[in-house]
Amino acid sequence: MRGNTTRPMRAARDATIDDLKEAPMKVTLTEPGLAGSYDVVEQRNDGTLVLRPETSDEVIEQFSDRVLTAEEFVGSLERLHAVKLREEQ
Repeated sequence: MRGNTTRPMRAARDATIDDLKEAPMKVTLTEPGLAGSYDVVEQRNDGTLVLRPETSDEVIEQFSDRVLTAEEFVGSLERLHAVKLREEQ
């Protein structure tokens, strides 16, 4: 009889499907000085979230493969502006 071969489960943020990482969960903050999109990089047992601010390169990459609607274009400019303000602080 073989021993227990069950592997421990990985945290949800590290889950993979066919060795491809899932896209990170994103949140948007509207608080002045913090406004913008963030990736949730950790969710702790007490419910605390650890956030990483979106970078300008990530905003550009997200919309670089297709033509944007007018609303998407304005939204991407607003996100780029929020990133620039955070990066200047």
